Amino acid sequence: MKILINDKMFMAENVPDEIITPALSDIYEDSNTFTINFLTNEKINCIGIGNTDATMVTIENSDGDIRTIAITQPAPYQNGLYLINTLYAGDYEYGGSLKISHNGTYIGRVGIGEYRTIGTGITKEIGFYTTTETRKTLQGQIIPGAGGYCGRTIDVDVRYKIENEIYEDIAKAYPSQIQKQIPFFLLFDDEQHKVPATMLHFYAHTKKPIDKLQSDIYRFKYSYKFEFIEAF
Repeated sequence: MKILINDKMFMAENVPDEIITPALSDIYEDSNTFTINFLTNEKINCIGIGNTDATMVTIENSDGDIRTIAITQPAPYQNGLYLINTLYAGDYEYGGSLKISHNGTYIGRVGIGEYRTIGTGITKEIGFYTTTETRKTLQGQIIPGAGGYCGRTIDVDVRYKIENEIYEDIAKAYPSQIQKQIPFFLLFDDEQHKVPATMLHFYAHTKKPIDKLQSDIYRFKYSYKFEFIEAF
């Protein structure tokens, strides 16, 4: 799987509040363009997109280098991680302004940064969840619960794939993002033969914040079972 662990939108300046709130219902509709600024050089090769009616999202740096992302899946299956070509030649480290625009009327959360590819175990556990609570009467009748919502889940087992750079991403993102269970942007392109096509892009938080990593005996390689719950 490909995952944006350390969302660098949280490090940028001039980011609209709606863009970095976990709830995708907090949409930014003041304009179809906004500009963010980085004070330090950052590596950028992916963008996370959540809740938009746009079919195209464009990223332009201050050198005029433009990259365009096509969104082809309908809501809510467009929410998730998208790969972009490097915004800067060579090592694609970039410090300065980035203009993000789209051809829709609104957009929810947007993430940006450097994705990590983490190999997952053969077994995948996909399913569903609901917050609706039904009740059973003394006569055995079922009374449907009022309200609530439902979504999808996927559990993936990572065995000895968390190396130093991934660990560093977790350590950097933990105070501002992971401990608060801010959802991750995910791309299951390597797993498409094992998961539904509608789960290619995924926006999900973990069942609990990442805690204990299990290590290999001889090397810096750690394991963790990610229990992802679809977020909205």
